[in-house]
Amino acid sequence: MTGESTAAGVTGEVLLTAEFDGKIGSHGRVLVTLILIMTVAGIVLIPFWLMFSLWYYPQWMMRLSARLTTQAVEIRKGVFFRKEATIPLNRITDVRLHDGPLMRYYGLRGVAIETAGQAGTSASSEGNLIGMIDADKFRDAVLLQRQKVLGGEDVGDVRAAATSGSDEILAEIRDILARIEQQGRTDSG
Repeated sequence: MTGESTAAGVTGEVLLTAEFDGKIGSHGRVLVTLILIMTVAGIVLIPFWLMFSLWYYPQWMMRLSARLTTQAVEIRKGVFFRKEATIPLNRITDVRLHDGPLMRYYGLRGVAIETAGQAGTSASSEGNLIGMIDADKFRDAVLLQRQKVLGGEDVGDVRAAATSGSDEILAEIRDILARIEQQGRTDSG
């Protein structure tokens, strides 16, 4: 899916626009209700939460969007506290898929886009999106475009370079161990 560039024209042409599953609302209602039940004091709030969520989740879905451009991933979400993030592809360190038991029950998956300097949990990810349809396709497209932006190095070449570096280190360790073993024989003999 291609499209026009952003208003600022900074992030380039739109390559892919994510779509989100409407079951996010049901998932969110159940998740928050379970949390309220666990707090015991929150049980009183459950009817109010369920009525509020009938308004909240449609509003949230209207404001939820993610798109991949030639230079970045753009994310918009939030009802009361709105967040608009533009994550440059050259800053992305990992794009992970995640789901939990409740998400699997609803057939939902999450995509966590991580950048350098983050703690590494999907909850703290700069771009954490739950309920994306074809999450695998979006992740693969982001990683492929990221590879192109970073210089187009083939993934096979990266693996080969890493393997050859590992082989050199292992050879050096083998030589050091051989010298230590030889020295041990000389000292004891």
